[in-house]
Amino acid sequence: MGKENKRQINLGLIVGILGFIAGIGLLFTESWLIGIFGSIASAGVAYKGYQVSRKLKN
Repeated sequence: MGKENKRQINLGLIVGILGFIAGIGLLFTESWLIGIFGSIASAGVAYKGYQVSRKLKN
């Protein structure tokens, strides 16, 4: 157990990307307003997850 796990799953990044894709999908339905704000919020979550993964990598 002396080695650290170099590969770590970043849940925030994964959820953010999936939410962004779902928000884009909602743009083409009757729920376009939810799609706009959902994709913006999910992009923020994905960006924050990316920042955390970069911080943990260094």
